[in-house]
Amino acid sequence: MLTLEQKREVEEFLYREAFLLDEMRFDEWLDMLSEDIEYTMPLREHLQGDVEPAGHPIIKDDKLMLTMRAKKHETGLSHVEIPRSLTEHIVTNILIEDGDNPTELRVYSNFLVRQARKLRDEAWWAGRRKDVLRREDGGWKIARREVLLDSIVLPRGITIFF
Repeated sequence: MLTLEQKREVEEFLYREAFLLDEMRFDEWLDMLSEDIEYTMPLREHLQGDVEPAGHPIIKDDKLMLTMRAKKHETGLSHVEIPRSLTEHIVTNILIEDGDNPTELRVYSNFLVRQARKLRDEAWWAGRRKDVLRREDGGWKIARREVLLDSIVLPRGITIFF
């Protein structure tokens, strides 16, 4: 059973992650990820009934690929992000359960991301995340993340979903 202190610690971890992403402090964000992270965003079809995701995921990254994506932003060659988007990541409805072993927790949350681009384009994206957080070196790390985007139109700047 989770204590209130542990719940607060996990919530603070997720809020800090959102802050780092909005501030584009990607090196610090990368430090929040385990070395063996699995980061996925499945392609979802909105059909009647209970249907599994179809095809390949939109994103299926490991730590190396996420690092390369973050480093690309620093080069100024990420054309989709010239000029850089302004983002606000809002994380809510955090539900925490015991994980498969004593060092892990399953964390479910909802998110809302606002993206403003080039002073005139604005988009809002909503969805859910399924995370596995692992206790490493005295703190939490994201070991697995599945992002479930509740949208039938994909965002142009998919990088905002780091």
